[in-house]
Amino acid sequence: MDGEFASFKEQVRSTADIVEVISSYVPLKKRGQNYWGCCPFHGEKTPSFSVNPDKNMFYCFGCHEGGDIFKFIMKSENCGFVEALKLLAGRYGIPVPERQKTAQELRQEEQRKRIYDTNAMAAKFFQACLLKTEYGKPALAYLAGRGITQAIIDSFSIGYALNNFTSLLSNMSRKGYSQAELLAAGLVASKGNGSRAYDKFRHRVMIPIKDAKGRVVGFGGRVLDKSEPKYLNTAETPWFNKRRILFALDVAYRQIRQSRQAIVVEGYMDAISLHAAGITNVVASMGTAFAAEQAQLLKRCCDEVIFCYDSDSAGRRASIRAVSIARAAGLKVRIAGVPEGKDPDEYVRRYGAEAFRKVIEAATNGIDFQIEETILQSNVSDLAGKVEAVSNILPFLLECKSEIEAAEHIRRLAQRLTIDEGLIIDEYRKAAKKGSSTSERAYVPVPRTQELNPRRQAEEQLLALLVEQPQLVGACQGVVQQTGWSDSVRAQLYHMLEDIALNDVFTIDKLNDALDDAAQSLLAQIRSRSLPPIEGERYLEDCLRQLQRSYWEQEYEKHRLLADEYERSADERFVEELMETQRIKNEIKKLYGN
Repeated sequence: MDGEFASFKEQVRSTADIVEVISSYVPLKKRGQNYWGCCPFHGEKTPSFSVNPDKNMFYCFGCHEGGDIFKFIMKSENCGFVEALKLLAGRYGIPVPERQKTAQELRQEEQRKRIYDTNAMAAKFFQACLLKTEYGKPALAYLAGRGITQAIIDSFSIGYALNNFTSLLSNMSRKGYSQAELLAAGLVASKGNGSRAYDKFRHRVMIPIKDAKGRVVGFGGRVLDKSEPKYLNTAETPWFNKRRILFALDVAYRQIRQSRQAIVVEGYMDAISLHAAGITNVVASMGTAFAAEQAQLLKRCCDEVIFCYDSDSAGRRASIRAVSIARAAGLKVRIAGVPEGKDPDEYVRRYGAEAFRKVIEAATNGIDFQIEETILQSNVSDLAGKVEAVSNILPFLLECKSEIEAAEHIRRLAQRLTIDEGLIIDEYRKAAKKGSSTSERAYVPVPRTQELNPRRQAEEQLLALLVEQPQLVGACQGVVQQTGWSDSVRAQLYHMLEDIALNDVFTIDKLNDALDDAAQSLLAQIRSRSLPPIEGERYLEDCLRQLQRSYWEQEYEKHRLLADEYERSADERFVEELMETQRIKNEIKKLYGN
């Protein structure tokens, strides 16, 4: 990080009062050392959101969101880190360091601003054509027939492109916008060779496509009749990248943040119709290619995404891909299937909002959907088809965030395909070992009935100690290398802490800045606890002893269950696993005497 920028960041961090800032968003009351209020990131009536001014962090005991003041602003304002930093700097009158921009950068910046202005002016022209001309009446009648009211027209800035080749071009030219700017914005087209440009959109309902800040970056046009193409969109430009935009996020953001849930549909007409029906936590990916950048936009304002794509084969395939992308961003995912093969727009207009809400309530768990769709695409009437289905499903199981979740899916998959559960476990183990990194030991799940709380507790107690006393990291490396971590987020926190503690001057701020969103929340959760009044080295010994014990007990249970599976299937590996369970049992006795 540039030295001047790093200094600026630390100046903002040390100047900003986390209680004062958060109090401007959430009413807080002091209780003990902390300040408490109702969490702004999920609905609640009993305060579980805490702010600790001494540790300069917030943490919610309800939704487990937590972090520093920058993360709070990023989530509250739906913005990136740099923007959050500038917002806080502006609040406290701290000048933002600006490097000298090159002439090319200044030209690009001015061009970008000019394109935004061009699009905004075009949107006003299209809306005036819809609302203030005789030519717009058929389009108004079309919209009214789809249940789109004046309020929705205003909210989405919907307009109409006249059935004329030069109406927009002429109007914009009179206002000082050049043909080159209109071409760059994708509003007009030209056949080249110096020929005169013409309006790209004609006789279409015009829907401005806005970014999260409400700036018009492109347009979608829908025909009023059965002519083709049905939809015509702005081509991708440096200002309009579908991967980085969710249609209607600027309108839906407040409701998405309040409900902590987003419904994602394919097209903008689906989104508009649902908003018109009163379902306002809806955005559109503008096609079936949901992207990682779009997942990150949603992660800033919600916890759960429900994909409600069209029920055709393309929509279902897209839903399978979208589940993995959203889960990788740390979102909970469900899939809603619209009955009768209809799209959301058609369904809500025919059956109403309550019927659609029931469709959303009945949405399927994301991985369950992936598994079932994969099975349906395979011929599972014979063993070869079942093996193929399991092979295709394994990548989804490897994405599970916990051993319990993966084990439950394995159990149900074995029942669904009527094959031995142990065989799926074997294949999972091979895949997990093949895909595991050297920095994080792969744990292979087996059928369980309860979460391994002792191990999680031991890992979090150890992390809590190391966060407060990082000088103890070296003393625990041997044990940690042996046991690994049962959760990828805890593993990330440890490895980052270890790296900073051994190679740099350790500070909590350095650690927090090196973590992703989920690990920052874990760090806040861990720091919200108080360590017992005991010497660090003695407490470390207790933590490591508990960690080793829970590790060995988990290993014992894993091999015992595998031995049972192999014995039932008359597999000769039964003896090998039985010997391993006895070895582990002896190890536990040697270490702990029981």
